[in-house]
Amino acid sequence: MNKLKSTGPLAGVKVLDLCSVVSGPMAAVILADQGADVIKVEPPGWGDGIRQLGASRNGLSAIFAMINRNKRSIGLNLKHPDGARIASRLAQDADVVIQNYRPGKMDKLGLGYNDLKQDHAELIYASISGMGEIGPYSEQRVYDYVIQGISGVVDAQSTGEPKMVRTIIYDKVTALIAAQGITAALFARGNGAGGQHIKLSMLDAGIYFNWPDLMWNYSFEGDDVQYAGDLADMYEVSKTRDGHIVSHHLGADTSSYSTDEIVDLLAENGIPVAKANSRADVMNDPQVLAMGIIESSQHPRGGHMLLPRTPVRFEGTPTKPHLVSPEVGEHTVEILTELGMTSKEMDTLANQGAIG
Repeated sequence: MNKLKSTGPLAGVKVLDLCSVVSGPMAAVILADQGADVIKVEPPGWGDGIRQLGASRNGLSAIFAMINRNKRSIGLNLKHPDGARIASRLAQDADVVIQNYRPGKMDKLGLGYNDLKQDHAELIYASISGMGEIGPYSEQRVYDYVIQGISGVVDAQSTGEPKMVRTIIYDKVTALIAAQGITAALFARGNGAGGQHIKLSMLDAGIYFNWPDLMWNYSFEGDDVQYAGDLADMYEVSKTRDGHIVSHHLGADTSSYSTDEIVDLLAENGIPVAKANSRADVMNDPQVLAMGIIESSQHPRGGHMLLPRTPVRFEGTPTKPHLVSPEVGEHTVEILTELGMTSKEMDTLANQGAIG
């Protein structure tokens, strides 16, 4: 991946991505898509575990390619003292550090906020956790389904038995909120507030996300509350002659109509409606095609790929087409050279297992 001059509203912002899996890396890719120079730290050799998850080609997983594009990768063993020291040096030159490990892990490595702020008072440091720093579950390993269970969304899907939402919704919601919080902190720093530690948990983000509609019957305390059914009760999936549509509850049989016929009929009468696309149909939907939402790219390892464009378009500070996700440690030499390190020093560190 060639490093190109960054454009976009976050051009000039440097981000050190100490994250793994989804919530942290996706927060970082939002910043990268908007022009930030994001350095992804990965364990030498195997890299981020998400590299091995899901659909892949030639060892490149689709999920990794999506949430790690526009980044540079450095192979650092953070458990090695020299690897941790290099990460600390990179943090001193960064505007933002993001980490999504369980509370206390970065502190043990000497890479916590209190360690790094000593020499960098302007640092924005974002800590993403599963459950937060206190409470009976704070030390628990957390994945998206755990937050689905605690936050009530599994109950909300129920039509008899509780059901999971079939996407890692709270990893992704947390990433969106984290990215917005980081840009808010950068804005505040620009107005003189200085650096700060941002903390958020997937549980906080999940409940915040659910509350407006899923929890409206639990928002009022006391009597005289006019309760209501769920907002989702107003919608339905209806069968057509050749597929399904989504619309408001119609109370009518649509099965004798073709999908196109009923979509046109309802739309002409001002009723919000859409074909219930299969996942395979999404990229060929006429509106998706007209908007140019899906972009084509060529990955050196993964070959031809389809990925969504950056969803926010900035008229005054436009972003460039995305760069492909990096190999593990692809930019180690480049990044360490920027730190002023010599080839001899790098060779020594590689032999010691600190870098890769």
